[in-house]
Amino acid sequence: MTLDFVFTAKALIIGLLTGLMSGGFGVGGGIVCTPLVRIFLDVDPHVAVGTTMALIVPTSIAGAFNYIKKSQFDKVMAAKLAPTAILGTIAGALATQYIHPQLLMILFALLVFVAGLDLALGIGQNLKVQREKEAALLRNIVSTPEVKFPVIATKETLPVVVSEALPATGIAPYFLGLAAGLFAGFFGVGGGFLLVPCLLYFYRFGVKAAFGTSLVVIAAVAIPGTVSHGALSHVSMELALLMIAGSIPGSFLGSALALKLKDSWLRRGFGIVMLIMSITMAVREFSPMAFSQVSGNAPKAEDSAKRPN
Repeated sequence: MTLDFVFTAKALIIGLLTGLMSGGFGVGGGIVCTPLVRIFLDVDPHVAVGTTMALIVPTSIAGAFNYIKKSQFDKVMAAKLAPTAILGTIAGALATQYIHPQLLMILFALLVFVAGLDLALGIGQNLKVQREKEAALLRNIVSTPEVKFPVIATKETLPVVVSEALPATGIAPYFLGLAAGLFAGFFGVGGGFLLVPCLLYFYRFGVKAAFGTSLVVIAAVAIPGTVSHGALSHVSMELALLMIAGSIPGSFLGSALALKLKDSWLRRGFGIVMLIMSITMAVREFSPMAFSQVSGNAPKAEDSAKRPN
């Protein structure tokens, strides 16, 4: 079967935009890819989620490799998060077959709205800046010989500062990994939106260590998540390959833009776009016919699912 030109062009552009998100913000890009696939390609909701998970495989592995190479991740925490995250991802993927497709997309729209609100208001970014300041203070303390450890900052100075990354003790990391995996498998996202804030706030990781540890876990869950969705016929390999092709230049362009443009502008601007996209997505699911013109000549859901891999 020959590729539909409009479908191919849209898939490549979606891949490009996903790559921009990934390169500019250091995430897998699933949070933006799924709604774009659903809105502009009119792909079945389950296929949109599963195919997006397939796109996360190369982006997360590439990102994780860079952090591993620079030792910017916590091995102990990653080892605790990954096993339960993998189980959670498989369970989340299998659970999608028991939920109505429209409800799945409405829940995803809510997730995108929350993520967009975070970017637009800069909540997560403020937390990262706070952790960077704490890490800088810790380095200054370590370089001062007359100061003895342990060092605990007071409420008048900073929150508790003991190290950039507290030890991964207890069973909490296992439950965190399970929760992140369930979200990843269910919504076809990497789970970094949940892992990074928790690593920053609860375990006081440095920003780079939080990103690196999160990407290592995402890389671990992406493949079993894709296989699980594939077993349910939720993955269109043709669409996935097209988006991967578009995401490669997008990642490079996103990295370049992130270095040139002011970070706060990027985050808030993209956050506003995500808010608009989430509302559009929700309205579309409540009123499917209202957006029937959006997809143009793009293949229908069943066509996308049945295309040869």
